[in-house]
Amino acid sequence: MSFALKEVVTEKQVTTAWQELLKSGCKLETEAGQSLRVIYPGKASDTPGSDFQDAVININQHTLKGNIEIHVNSSGWHIHQHHLNPAYNNVVLHVALRYDRNGDIMLQNGDAIPAVIIGKYFTNNNIVQMPEMVPCSGIAKNSPEKLLKILETAGTTRFLEKAAQFSDQIQHRDAGQCLYTGIMKALGYTRNQENFQELAEKVPLRVLESVGDPGNEAEDHLQQLALLLGTAGFLPSQRPESEYAPFEDYAYVKKLETVWETIAQTEVMDYRAWQVFRVRPSNSPLRRLAGMGLLLQRYRRKSFLRGLSELVVNAPLEKGHNLLEAGLMAADDGYWARRFDFGKGYPGLGKWLIGESRAADIVINVLLPFVYTRGQENGRKEPAEKALALYCSYPPAETNTLERHMKAQFGLKSTQINSARRQQGLLHLYKKWCTQGRCGECEVVGLE
Repeated sequence: MSFALKEVVTEKQVTTAWQELLKSGCKLETEAGQSLRVIYPGKASDTPGSDFQDAVININQHTLKGNIEIHVNSSGWHIHQHHLNPAYNNVVLHVALRYDRNGDIMLQNGDAIPAVIIGKYFTNNNIVQMPEMVPCSGIAKNSPEKLLKILETAGTTRFLEKAAQFSDQIQHRDAGQCLYTGIMKALGYTRNQENFQELAEKVPLRVLESVGDPGNEAEDHLQQLALLLGTAGFLPSQRPESEYAPFEDYAYVKKLETVWETIAQTEVMDYRAWQVFRVRPSNSPLRRLAGMGLLLQRYRRKSFLRGLSELVVNAPLEKGHNLLEAGLMAADDGYWARRFDFGKGYPGLGKWLIGESRAADIVINVLLPFVYTRGQENGRKEPAEKALALYCSYPPAETNTLERHMKAQFGLKSTQINSARRQQGLLHLYKKWCTQGRCGECEVVGLE
């Protein structure tokens, strides 16, 4: 990596320079003269916000965990108004190529964060190449089979930890509510997970299963959906600032609004708390809630808990994932097949409100750990053993940026991550070791 400091450079080039600088192993200092050591550089972000997430740094022997933001000039922090944006309050280090502004780098919450100017570390426009930035970089070339074994063990540990969380919950509340809340959280992804969990608490499963008429599926679904959307604050009447234009869907919206008026029974959430900016239309919270309504309808007669539990018990070990995912997928051929919000469509939207990849994620992270725990709690070994066996043989789910980050870090090929358990193992190592700055304790580093 080389460039003259007087040239016009891009933020992407500065990011590359920062990564090369970390590989060089040279000693770093903040602009305040504090010693700086990057224990873990974090992963490149694929969402709005900071450039690198989950980094671990050490400032004068004090460890900080959070995100790293990068700009060409130190003034970029204020020019981009990050000091006014609470989304950047988890930044722990500001990196810039050039220094062009006096004053501290301030967060919206009033805290100051350290800054490092990297231009001064370049001599003759180059830095010397030395060791990789983390000790496990490219470790897969040393002992690939041992590494894959570690991943499988870590994947099993992650499964059992999720199961233990359900075990704690079942001790204090209804099992069906625990499963329902877990699925709602999964529908929220990372950005809306807390909102979906709050909604599940405000509209518990017992309430959803008590409204409507089981003999009239259309009316039953309408009442459950009105209760979910209304409590979430998503109905057009609850959003005066929305750009909703009724046009041809007026009748459908009117039905939902009328039903909501008759069954409203809880405090309504503020719709502005939901994260909808830059959320893919197919992942819209409204579409996900409509999908949950369809799942509730599907298992209405047996009950949500029994219907989903029987999915696991009846699934064959060979290719059982097909049955499990089909049981959690939800499609709509009507209103929500074409829209991501009231009165708002988007080209390419399809009928799947809960598609195959999201269903697989729910099976792996929610349904199987839940059934395993419930079997253990009830003294029923067969369902528990079946759930664990299905997990251990489950094929890989859709890859994500965190998995790609870890594969690149270890030097693994995609073909080597041939199971969901290995994928989960990568996530476990990242969250329990990498992002905690515990490289020295990680068994991966010791592979030979």
